[in-house]
Amino acid sequence: MRKEQYHYDYVYVIHDFLDESECQAYIALAESLGFDDAPITTSAGAVIRKDVRNNMRVMKDDLEAAADLWMRAEPWVVSPWRSRRAIGLNERLRFYRYEPGQTFAPHYDGAFERENGERSEFTFLIYLNDEFTGGSTGFFQPGRFHVQPKTGSLLLFHHPQLHEGAVVESGTKYVLRSDVMYESQT
Repeated sequence: MRKEQYHYDYVYVIHDFLDESECQAYIALAESLGFDDAPITTSAGAVIRKDVRNNMRVMKDDLEAAADLWMRAEPWVVSPWRSRRAIGLNERLRFYRYEPGQTFAPHYDGAFERENGERSEFTFLIYLNDEFTGGSTGFFQPGRFHVQPKTGSLLLFHHPQLHEGAVVESGTKYVLRSDVMYESQT
């Protein structure tokens, strides 16, 4: 594994986080669960807005997989973050599928907070394949830059980074998304 920083510790990639067979197994799992339209979260709740996001999503709560992924990721995760220690991953794994023409317009990722005060701070996104054109993850601050998907690479970024899932031009893009959880503030 190798770390590549794009914007200090706010946006960085861990290359070769998963191998190709592990990525293929996650794709097969996601396909077996079945994909649906991916909503966006608004003040009114979850809504389908195809003008903002038209990719597909399936979710699976999986404590065991989250723990396995965390074991590998922990040495690479920013901790402490604002005096809070990273403690694991959100067990709600989200798989996204992007077909040609599909995108996720510029947005900020929201934090997930548990009743006990644990809160996510970083997006955890694994590129499960790279046999497609387009589909980079674009960031807008400071300045514009793109992360090119590479099979098995893990993208970590602080939630308040404005970003987009660029349009997939050909092929099918798969990613696995979770969140890095931090202990509650005392």
